[in-house]
Amino acid sequence: MINESNELSKKVQESEWIGVIGSPSSNTAFTIDVIEGAYEKGLVGNFCVVELTQDGKPAYAIGQVITTVLTNPYLERHSVRKIVSVRGEAPPLSGERHDVRGMEVAVGSAYCWDNAIVSPITIRTVPSTGTRAYLLNQDIVDELTKRERNEVFCIGKIYNTEINLPSIFRHFGPPQEGGLGEAYHLGVFGKTGSGKSVLTKMLLTVYGKHKMMSMIILDSTGEYSREIKEGGNLNHFMQRLGRTAVVYDIAHISLRRFDALRRILMVSKFLDMLGVRALENREYAVDLIIEFFQTHREIMLVTGEKIRTLENAWKQEVFQRLADHIGANLRRIYVAEEAQRRVMEYLSDRNRLFGEWSPIARLFSEESGKIAVDDILSEAYEGKKVIFIDVSGEVQTREIFWNEKVKVIVLKEIIGSLEEVGGRYYREGKFLNLLVAIDEAHRFVPRETPQDEDFEALKAKLVDCVRTTRKYGLGWLFISQSLASLELEILRQMRLYFVGYGLSWGTELRTLQDLVGGGAYVQLYQSFRDPQTSAIYGQKQYPFMVSGPVSPLSISGAPMFFNALDYYDEFARINGLE
Repeated sequence: MINESNELSKKVQESEWIGVIGSPSSNTAFTIDVIEGAYEKGLVGNFCVVELTQDGKPAYAIGQVITTVLTNPYLERHSVRKIVSVRGEAPPLSGERHDVRGMEVAVGSAYCWDNAIVSPITIRTVPSTGTRAYLLNQDIVDELTKRERNEVFCIGKIYNTEINLPSIFRHFGPPQEGGLGEAYHLGVFGKTGSGKSVLTKMLLTVYGKHKMMSMIILDSTGEYSREIKEGGNLNHFMQRLGRTAVVYDIAHISLRRFDALRRILMVSKFLDMLGVRALENREYAVDLIIEFFQTHREIMLVTGEKIRTLENAWKQEVFQRLADHIGANLRRIYVAEEAQRRVMEYLSDRNRLFGEWSPIARLFSEESGKIAVDDILSEAYEGKKVIFIDVSGEVQTREIFWNEKVKVIVLKEIIGSLEEVGGRYYREGKFLNLLVAIDEAHRFVPRETPQDEDFEALKAKLVDCVRTTRKYGLGWLFISQSLASLELEILRQMRLYFVGYGLSWGTELRTLQDLVGGGAYVQLYQSFRDPQTSAIYGQKQYPFMVSGPVSPLSISGAPMFFNALDYYDEFARINGLE
């Protein structure tokens, strides 16, 4: 009987009745016997609502349909199956008359109605058999999320339905300001073309609505930075939310650490052009170069101007002083006089050497328009900005030395700065409230041990940051084409996993099973249709499985399934960003 004062009960009982609780069922998974009137409905992916009583109060268990099954005990007999194999049927035993359809529903959340207030609870009992199960609809969703309406964003529709999936992404700040009080890590996974970039842009927009939260996006492909520079949707959304979005490419970044200089010199051709070839001697030469900048942090130019050496190492006068320092200390690189003469001969052609040195030195320059790596984090935190760091190399100039090895070295310096400056803020009693996104994460934190020294150092730094920076208020968003090739410790530390199409075989499947527990969840994920084949039917659909507490419909964090919204139309319209 409907309680007239209970709006939620009215909406539930006015929705479509599709089945009743069957056996066996538990407080975490219901077996639903489908009524005949719902036999022909496509139910997989839909959510069901079951009304029950717990502790004397009306309660509502909500779960997603994971699988549907058909049983007919008569057809399971050998003699009847033989008849079917010969005739194709066995009237009246075969057919709908004796077929029983059921479905498995994974309970993701539950609410109680208490004095006109809807509150989340944990289901600690099991409804009796015969209790009705209703199909979730948009009215019920709106009633459940009425109190959090200002916090709810929509990034997709419930799988195989047109119901907007409510999602809540809180910032990392204090709870009294609507935050979580702690940072957490999340990941977006899927093969190329699965829609992970589109979903990531939506997530950045959702977090962008929190003006007290900062973001730094380490863009290794340039895709997200182009959205800002070329006035794409992401740029429009940030403006609509009143956020300042800034793009720094490699031409704008100024390195400061001597460790970065050491590694860049070791992978450049400068030492070869200096005539230093053996590894041990190259290390001596690099030590000598760094010693110059450490002991001569400032020099006086002939004009009387005092300048810092490392930040102005791209200038001829600073390079000449460096070359003099190398020439005066050749015995520290080579003991043999013949080797010293060879290096001195190379060193005498300073114009040629300067041509190789200048692009390296410009990575450390303080020219107009450049910003030090440490200052990027300060700018993000102090100015509450959304900063995109484009390390793709697409906008590089000939004046800057750049390749994949240098990219890794630069990323290590940026991540080291995040850890160091974040720690300093934390010790000062400041909470960062910062999300850092890193694209193509599988390249930088692979599961196997990298053979390259710089890649190995970057991986170690990232893993260490993931373990330690949460207390600073710094969370990480990893975007990757693979689960199986990503460092296991990174996966373990994540709170939210968004998994798109294409990771349903081999080691990818086994990793996914380890994350979500396998069973019916993985089976439903394996049924995802390739978004590229969806284009044949006129519209691409990007299905995702999300594991973790992202929606009021899955407070327990059990996996949920949804189709991502169309980023260029639906997302803006549904979330009021037009």
